Amino acid sequence: MLEAGVIGAGIYGIHHIKTYLLNKNIDKVVFCDLNKEIRDKIEENYGIKGYKTVSEMIKNEKLNIVSVTTPDPYHFEPAMQVIEKGIDILIEKPLSTDINECRKLLEKAKEKNVRISVDFHKRWDPAYLAIKEEIENEKAKKIIRGYISLDDIIDVPLKWFNWAHKSSPVWFLGIHCYDLIRFITKSEVSEVYAVGSKELLNSKGISTYDSMQAVLTMTDGSNWTVENSWILPNGFPKANDGQLIILTENRYFKNESYRGINYYTETTQKIPNYLFMNYENGKVSGFGLEPINDFVDDIISGKKFKADGTDGLRASEIAHAVHLSVEKGCKIKMNDIY
Repeated sequence: MLEAGVIGAGIYGIHHIKTYLLNKNIDKVVFCDLNKEIRDKIEENYGIKGYKTVSEMIKNEKLNIVSVTTPDPYHFEPAMQVIEKGIDILIEKPLSTDINECRKLLEKAKEKNVRISVDFHKRWDPAYLAIKEEIENEKAKKIIRGYISLDDIIDVPLKWFNWAHKSSPVWFLGIHCYDLIRFITKSEVSEVYAVGSKELLNSKGISTYDSMQAVLTMTDGSNWTVENSWILPNGFPKANDGQLIILTENRYFKNESYRGINYYTETTQKIPNYLFMNYENGKVSGFGLEPINDFVDDIISGKKFKADGTDGLRASEIAHAVHLSVEKGCKIKMNDIY
């Protein structure tokens, strides 16, 4: 049996807490969060111990695993504290928004013999897994081009959190796309060219990009267009939207975020993502939660993670290159980044 800790109990951290509590291989769950109101609420609702700081939690508990679910720009320091203690760790994407921090985390993990998993949950999406399986079938032949988009409604950077100015559509959304491309193609990015716009959110007092578009040239010869924004109108029936299109020499794959269900109220249309997260009869399911349970299973069995620290580093390096390309207005060779 394992004892688990969760750092950050916000939008996503609460799902790590709930998933660990329902996992038969977890004996104890604790968490830390700087917000006293959040700590008090979770302690009351779930009957578990909450700490204010990472240092308090890892000093007073004998943890086997820890999840880092702090906001995207703030992964490095808590993750480093956990790794220093020799505790295996699951980090929400991105590994870090700074590639030098990513490399330091991997170096320290190697020194301390710590295993790092990164939660790129798109790798568990059954639609993408079905496409990947078909592409790996020799009959699908060579990939020629791909297109992937992932967009959020504007309330996400405006109201969901207060750190959008320290992030971008690339760090928040594009990172998923870059990882998924690597996962499906089993190849690396060799060159990046990107453009971006920074107007709407800037006019609302948030200094960050509205939309960013990149063309990735892969080592397998395929070219991918990646589009990310977080300014969709709030009237869109989901908080996000996305597409994946792949053309091979003899196949054409197309997937959209619409999963077959619409429902309507007197004023709105909704598209529920029923495949993402489900809690039913004391069990969890969905590709948003499966990475957490698989992390536990892989720690116990010693199996290789589906997405590890190196995958996290590679995705962050691509995101870094996309930003460089936008800022410099030129192509970026990944050999200059790696």
